[in-house]
Amino acid sequence: MTTAVSTSSELSSLPDVLSGSLLASSPSNLHFLAELPTNALSDLLSTPTALTTQSHTLTSSLTALTHTSYPTFLSLHHTSTALLTSLSSFDTSLNSLINTALPALDDAARVFREKTGPEVIEGRQKARVVLEQHDKLCDLLDVPVLIDTCVRNGLYAEALSLAAHASSALSSLIAQSRKSSSGDEEATHGLPLQLADSLQAEIASSLHSMQLILLNTLYEPARKLPAFWKAVQFLRRMKAIHEDELALVFISARIGCLRDTLDGIERDAGIPSDAGSLEFKFPAGSTVEEREREIDREADDVARFLKKYIDIWREGAYDLVTQYTTIFLDRSHAGARIAPPTDQDASTSSYIIRQTLPSTLLELLLPTLRSYLERAYPHLAPLATQLAYCSSALARVGMDFRALLSPLISRSVISGFVRDVRLGAEHEWSGVLTKHVTNKPKASTPSVWLVATPNSVPAFKTLALSPSNASHSPPQVLTAFPPLAKMLNAYIRALNRLRMLAPVDALWGVVDGAEECLANTGHGLLQYAKDWRGGDAKEIQILQAAGAAYTRVLVPWLQRAIVEGVFSASLNDRQSVGDEAGDPVVGEKGKRELSFIVREWESWLGSTGI
Repeated sequence: MTTAVSTSSELSSLPDVLSGSLLASSPSNLHFLAELPTNALSDLLSTPTALTTQSHTLTSSLTALTHTSYPTFLSLHHTSTALLTSLSSFDTSLNSLINTALPALDDAARVFREKTGPEVIEGRQKARVVLEQHDKLCDLLDVPVLIDTCVRNGLYAEALSLAAHASSALSSLIAQSRKSSSGDEEATHGLPLQLADSLQAEIASSLHSMQLILLNTLYEPARKLPAFWKAVQFLRRMKAIHEDELALVFISARIGCLRDTLDGIERDAGIPSDAGSLEFKFPAGSTVEEREREIDREADDVARFLKKYIDIWREGAYDLVTQYTTIFLDRSHAGARIAPPTDQDASTSSYIIRQTLPSTLLELLLPTLRSYLERAYPHLAPLATQLAYCSSALARVGMDFRALLSPLISRSVISGFVRDVRLGAEHEWSGVLTKHVTNKPKASTPSVWLVATPNSVPAFKTLALSPSNASHSPPQVLTAFPPLAKMLNAYIRALNRLRMLAPVDALWGVVDGAEECLANTGHGLLQYAKDWRGGDAKEIQILQAAGAAYTRVLVPWLQRAIVEGVFSASLNDRQSVGDEAGDPVVGEKGKRELSFIVREWESWLGSTGI
């Protein structure tokens, strides 16, 4: 029992028994062996026969297959042989690649990386940055052309917006480029920075062209405040010019335009401005009326020129002051502009501009008035009214210059009156003396030219100016002396022209000019009387009467006609005016000369028994 049990325990399964044989090498054989013990005995007994039969059948089938498909087997044999040869060659090549080629390639790659790696990496880095920023770069490359187009079409706000956008985009591009360079110093100077510099240069060039166009706008004569306001605001946004410098450029440009316009008016008028043009040349034998018409013709041309000149200056000066005030000084717009610096230099500069602007504008007007105003006499009344209106208009913007006009007008009135007297009365008297005294070997007798009728010489007691004689009514006694009467008529004509504009400040200058001319006339007549050697008492009487008419009628009446008739003043005010002036010789030259001639006449008359 013990042996049987031991034998039974030592038994194993058939696959285990055959596990070491070739039959166990196939999974199908193992499966067959595993199922074999489970078959019936009959099946087991018939199995060898069945297997033998199947073996013969398979062998016959294989033999038949071999005979029928022998080409295939031959081809398979050749193919298998070639495949084995190829696999052997592939194995040899693979071993050569792994053991020889790959290490050599690795060494070559290492050498290449060490020698040319940084350059390749840098190029790849640049290409990568360009590819990453491709869309943004395409947009930036169009910006300079767009800015230039906007500038040419006057779209300055759009141009500045594009410039600001481009600047921001370029700054971002540069920052990204430097960040992606990972500390590579050379990479920071690559393509993005070069492109940024080029774009910035093109944008700066377009903005510079825009700045020039805006500055040229300030020099255009026909522009008005809105255009200047727009141009200045864009210049401020560009921040290319300091506020005070911009104000100075604006003022210089507008003054230059105004000066060019005024020069054009003066040039078109064709009126010479030299002092020699005041000397008139009249034909020989011309009358006082003809000379006055010639003077009035030129005075009318000068007056028309000055009227247009003053109007243009007033409009230009008023526009300039209001434009400067609105653009640079008006606090209501302070938020719309760049605040000027608060340092002392900027404050001083702005103060200097405001203080010198009125004087600079007046320099365009006053020299012209000094040159031409006296030549417009006697058409000064409308010009004086126009100048007063001009001063009042500019006074509203803080530029009242009426105090500067009064001396100019008074000086012009005095000069014009003296010119009328010299070209009228004095010239007439010189012609009479030349005809009867100077150009003759022997002077004509007084009865020939001093009196109308030698037999009707006025009595000496009538040759005195009556206090009741009106200042506007000429003494009738002077009609007995034709030369004196003609001279008086010339004075009266000059006084009538003076009445159109007689400023109070011109009173004593007019009186002095008239007295100087009277002194010259009296001197010539006195010299003739002293040189007269005729013994005829009648001729002496005529000389005495003419001298008395001159000293006691003509001179006093003309003084009264000027002072009281034209200016409604008093001769007694003359001394007080001299005292107030602080100079006793102011306006006294004619008075001294005339007083001297009158004293000489009285002395001569006294020496002849009157």
